[in-house]
Amino acid sequence: MQIPPPTPRQMYWNRALLNTFWLVLFVYLASQFYVTLSMWSHQPEFSGKQHLIMHILIPDSILFILLVILESIHRYKPVLSEFLILLTSHLYGILIILNLSSDYHVKPLIMLFPLLVSMVYLKENYLKASSVICLFYIIILFLNTSIYDFTLRIQNIIITLIFAAVSLTGFAVIARGKELMRSLESSVKSEQELRIQNIIMDRLSKIDPLTDLYNHKTFHEYLGWLIDHQESNPFPMQLAVIDIDNFKKVNDQYGHWVGDIVLRQVAAVMLQHIDSDDFAARYGGEEFVIILTSKTLEDSSRIMENILAGIASLPISEMDNESVTVSIGMHEYNGGDSKSSIFQQADDALYEAKKTGKNKIITL
Repeated sequence: MQIPPPTPRQMYWNRALLNTFWLVLFVYLASQFYVTLSMWSHQPEFSGKQHLIMHILIPDSILFILLVILESIHRYKPVLSEFLILLTSHLYGILIILNLSSDYHVKPLIMLFPLLVSMVYLKENYLKASSVICLFYIIILFLNTSIYDFTLRIQNIIITLIFAAVSLTGFAVIARGKELMRSLESSVKSEQELRIQNIIMDRLSKIDPLTDLYNHKTFHEYLGWLIDHQESNPFPMQLAVIDIDNFKKVNDQYGHWVGDIVLRQVAAVMLQHIDSDDFAARYGGEEFVIILTSKTLEDSSRIMENILAGIASLPISEMDNESVTVSIGMHEYNGGDSKSSIFQQADDALYEAKKTGKNKIITL
């Protein structure tokens, strides 16, 4: 089974733990040099060359090599980084304990380090494994303690209780952490669902459900915004009003369900020919509007001619492969037009196209 790559959050915590390892090594080195310098002239066993090699140079070099290997794995094989960091935390603690003098009776507490690392990852299996290793270490600790050394045995019992308390606390922290993560995931999911619902509701309030074009209300809002925007940044703009010719006859002869198909296909032709910065809406019934921007009147007229021809040449199977035609009225915005006047001009042009034969474009 392929292990999934670590998430950015996992990479962040792996990096944080590696930085902690380096910090511990630095503090450990500093304490070693401090002890060596303090004991240099008082206790020969702490100042000899053999002591420096066996108790400082070799163990510290091993710790350094371990960290260099971990850094390489973190960079080139991040999928293995988490497990090896946990394993290294145990080796780290054991190496430091083996290198410390037996006079330091609290040195077993260093094994708390891997327990804490396990808690950071919020994984019960890691904490269980670390607790078992600590248990074996405690057993060895008791076996190596004289039955007559009551003080040391009491200290070991206290250390055992500390290990147990940390392990139990760790399980509680992991359980609480998972509970918070589930709660957070639930909140995020609810928020995403709410956003989706808002998007859907926003779309429903702006889109005509039959043709998938913008609706009457959105057209008026957008046209008003464009006219207001013209005051500070003038740009070419034309409005076309489109009406399907003899649409009542289509409904009467073929039924309203065929009329709905005609409306959808006419809308599809319009969307096919307009640009991304243009705007198409169903104004109501069989009437549509298109706002064309950033084009000359000639370019916009060419687009509307393509729409006119495209609709007229589109066979509709539900009408025995007959087609419908449309009449189009256009008006180009000038600086003195209001929202109502620009629409009235285009609507008057549409009326003229209807009156003079239909299936044509009139521009006023």
